[in-house]
Amino acid sequence: MSLENSGSTIGSEIPQFVSYIVTSLLSIALYNVIELTVLIFFTFNRRKGLYFWSLLIATWGIASYAVGFILKDFNLANSISYFYVTLIVFGWCAMVTGQSLVLFSRLHLIVRKRAILNLVLGMIILNVIILHIPTVVLCYGANSSQYKRFNIPYAVYERIQVTIFFVQELTISCLYVYETCRLLHTGGRLNDMHGVAGRTLLLHLIYVSIIVVLLDTAIIVLQFTGRYASQTAAKGFIYSVKLKLEFDILNRLVKLARRSSDSNSGFGYGYGSRYACSIDQLGDIQGSDDGAVRRRWSCPWNIFAIKVKHEIFGPAENGTRHGSQLVIA
Repeated sequence: MSLENSGSTIGSEIPQFVSYIVTSLLSIALYNVIELTVLIFFTFNRRKGLYFWSLLIATWGIASYAVGFILKDFNLANSISYFYVTLIVFGWCAMVTGQSLVLFSRLHLIVRKRAILNLVLGMIILNVIILHIPTVVLCYGANSSQYKRFNIPYAVYERIQVTIFFVQELTISCLYVYETCRLLHTGGRLNDMHGVAGRTLLLHLIYVSIIVVLLDTAIIVLQFTGRYASQTAAKGFIYSVKLKLEFDILNRLVKLARRSSDSNSGFGYGYGSRYACSIDQLGDIQGSDDGAVRRRWSCPWNIFAIKVKHEIFGPAENGTRHGSQLVIA
């Protein structure tokens, strides 16, 4: 393992060939930011909530991160190094933790157990504290006039945080695939209950997860071999690709949610043709058949469809709202 980070300190020169790679990767990342911003505002009718804001912040974080490294790698702002370092650390925090919050938001659409969601959110918050704060301090130090004192500690902690964030995203992704598999098998075998659509979604999630793992592995390899400039440029590019993959998954979830509502697949669990639920209590819903029967559990597919539609389209897409209640006809 090399602790020599080429390009990590102020005024570092990177080889010409590497500069071509850096330019290409950061340029594509910035292009993807523009495309993602358009997709976000065209996809979400309900422009609020954790899913919307985490996607938006993660996307714009990539832009800040990329611009900061363009200024740094090509020595365009050495006299104001704290300016580009601020762009880098702000963008990095927004990009990395924003990606984890995007995964958490998607997990929230599937998982009903509050304990699981609280544990995942607690993991994200803990890693923000123990990884973001020290890395930010060391990054400022490595790009100051006292950079020699910070170079090795920064190189070591960079490897630690890259590895832990990789494990964090892998954990959330694996949990999501597992919970999606459980949801697709709810009420019967996968093929019997949801046909080709459910099977295709599950396989697609697995394939996307494998692609993301391979992309993240490339970041780790570049980090541990001391190729700092290439690794940081690749990170911006890869995180923009991961967000584009996220939109592909999101579109498939919306289609499946519409299919669930249209086919009334959830009412195999229910009583009658009308179902009332509170958006604020989807984790612990009480349902009723026109007030005749109340129960503390409900159809997972109904809840999934309501959550997805409410998160993306808002109340108008879901049904009729009565006070805090949302009625699905």
